[in-house]
Parts: sequence; structure tokens; C-alpha cells
Amino acid sequence: MLPSGAATPPEAQAKQVEVPAAQTTNCDNPDDERLKTELQAAQEELDQIRRELSYDPKVISDGDVDLKNFKPGSSGLSFGAPPFSQSTPQVPGRVQEAALEERIASLKKAGNIACDSPKDAATQTKIDSAEKELKLLQREFDLDQAAYYSKPDYAGDASGKAKLDAEQQQIDSLHSEIDRLKDELSSPKTD
Repeated sequence: MLPSGAATPPEAQAKQVEVPAAQTTNCDNPDDERLKTELQAAQEELDQIRRELSYDPKVISDGDVDLKNFKPGSSGLSFGAPPFSQSTPQVPGRVQEAALEERIASLKKAGNIACDSPKDAATQTKIDSAEKELKLLQREFDLDQAAYYSKPDYAGDASGKAKLDAEQQQIDSLHSEIDRLKDELSSPKTD
């Protein structure tokens, strides 16, 4: 917990989420005000968690220790000691931070959809689902590409190359579909 009157650390200030322009405009949807309130509350909770996670109290030496003899993360001499475990559990605050970031993103999307016309909301939903699919396809492509090029005789693997080409074509097609949907969304409305 930060002491009262303490300034927000620069890391926390840099990570603060901005409220999009669609959230600041007035909209006649009754859910808009509720979504704005929930978004503000979630943002304040996220800021508080980030302040708590980045709080770094002064050390007893008042920070005037000559750091050229110390390495970050080391806690003294450890000859023959086993290495630190890489499977340490997550800090509960980090888990909360990630959950709040997801909640803020979903509230922003819901707020944009609530204030958009039904056609624009449907288009935005299509864009969101296409972007999720694109992320999955890109990850699959990256894994398949790494597996393909890790083979010593990858040049002779015609089926592996064909699979990579097909996946790349799918990714390119999805990119162009997302661009088309974004252009459709941003084009001037004629009602």
C-alpha cells in the first residue's frame, strides 16, 4: 500500500488506460452511463493494484549502497546452491491486474457497441472475432514455421512448405478482410 500523499510511480502512470473518444461522447443508450461508471471503477482499481505492485520502499541504507558490486536479483553469495525455481507461483496482484485489464478492454468494447448503430456494432463484432482468429492463426503459423525450419532437410519437405504457404495465404486473406471491415466501419454514413 502506498503511503498517503505518495506520488504515482512513473511505470503506473505510463500504463494508465485512456478512455476512448466513443466513451466520452454522450449517447442516448441507457447502458452507456452504467458502462462508463463500471469502466471508471475498474480503472481506479487497476491503478491502485499497479501502485501497490510498483511500491518500492527505501532500504535501510537510504539507497546509498555502491551498486557496482551487486547484481540485480542476487541476494548474496550462493556457492553450490540450487538455482531459483522458474515455476514460482504468480503474485496474486499480477493475476488481478491481468483480469482487470481484460475487464477494462471488454467494458470499452461494450461501451463502443452500445453507442454505435446496430450495423456498426455488428461490424465491430466481426472485426473483433476476425482479429482473435488472426492471432490464433498467426501463433499456429509461427509454431509450424519453427517446426519446419528446425528440420535439417526442410528444403525437401514439400508438404511442410505447402502447409506453410496455405497458412500464410489464410493469414493474408484474414488481414484483407479485417482491413475491409475497418474501412466499412470508418466510411462516412449515409442514412
